[in-house]
Amino acid sequence: MTNSRFGPRARGSNLVGVLGGDRVASVDGFGTVRPERAGWELMWWIGADDRWHFPEQEAAVRQTLLDGMPVVCTSMRVPGGDAVHRAYGGTTTAAVVEIANESPVPFVFGLVVRGASHLATEGPVVVIDGRPAIAGARAPARWALSTDGTTSQVVTGGGARNDEFTPQRSRAARLEAALLFPVAHHTVLRFVLPLGPSYSDVVIARFPDADQVARGWRAQLERGMRVELPDPSLQTVVDTARAQLLLAGQAWMPDSEVVAALEDWGNDSEARSAWSRLGMLARRKAARRAPGRGSWDDVRGRAAAGDARFLNVLRSALVGEAATTIELLHDWPAEWRGLPLDVRSAPTRLGPVSYSLRWHDERVALLWEVPAGATVRIPGFDPEWSTTEPRGETLLVPSG
Repeated sequence: MTNSRFGPRARGSNLVGVLGGDRVASVDGFGTVRPERAGWELMWWIGADDRWHFPEQEAAVRQTLLDGMPVVCTSMRVPGGDAVHRAYGGTTTAAVVEIANESPVPFVFGLVVRGASHLATEGPVVVIDGRPAIAGARAPARWALSTDGTTSQVVTGGGARNDEFTPQRSRAARLEAALLFPVAHHTVLRFVLPLGPSYSDVVIARFPDADQVARGWRAQLERGMRVELPDPSLQTVVDTARAQLLLAGQAWMPDSEVVAALEDWGNDSEARSAWSRLGMLARRKAARRAPGRGSWDDVRGRAAAGDARFLNVLRSALVGEAATTIELLHDWPAEWRGLPLDVRSAPTRLGPVSYSLRWHDERVALLWEVPAGATVRIPGFDPEWSTTEPRGETLLVPSG
């Protein structure tokens, strides 16, 4: 995980889920999980030897994405080590929330449900607003609840109860319940959150772990358009944004920029699915979009967001098209002089486009493969050069 200014987003919002899943969930910069269309959110607190720790109030909270993929790891400092909260898509119907005690002493994990109107437990399963919503390995050891946001005061004051959880309902105000679980040192506690409208019994041990999920997402990025940029930190942003894009396409109401990026990066099946869920205005906006001519300044300006718009700008900086002309690279950053670039399977109206740059001292070799009948230009290196050959290699002398 890179710490450069182009690194994956921290203290932002990331999506978690699985391709082909029913729904997704978002995870904010403090590790709060919000399942799509649920109406409630899942927070976390840690009771350590020194005191209770609340992520929103702690300075020592860090967040990363495992290998840049949709596995959100939020770490909070506790005496002797860290409490690490991980959230990721486990199956097509469920997300996983884990808490790892990476300290030498036990602590108490508070699984906090906020915003529900009805809460109950059935053994290790938490029922929220009438449907099973959280499945753990065991029932909570203690619990506390309020309707006025004072649950943390009950917990820190030692007022959590140790009897069986009593079903709670509130029409006038939303509930806030803290379910408390002891976690031994150097162990992991796991919970499953069904994301779809249906629920079946789950076996927590059978769900993939975080490393397996990150590797699976890496494999998904081998589909569609692929790029290898000269800047490793910017490359990390691209990979992260592409994975987030696939999940954004599964949202209940995707954005037109998301559909455009799915199409322009070659994720055709996801684009078709997302298009079917676009509203009328969003469809018109997506259909009317004109091909842009992105610059690397534009790309850098959007890199911090790492969103669909960023991918759309990057695509237009790498490959443009007009009628039967394929235009590659309208400009090239001075700091990338001498560095290679690879673009594979960029979809265009004429067909897929691939090309590479390789440097020989002050000259650059362009290798290309485009659909028959296309004219290729690369104005960022030689505005006068063009070819109608569908594949080949040439040496160019960069201007400037």
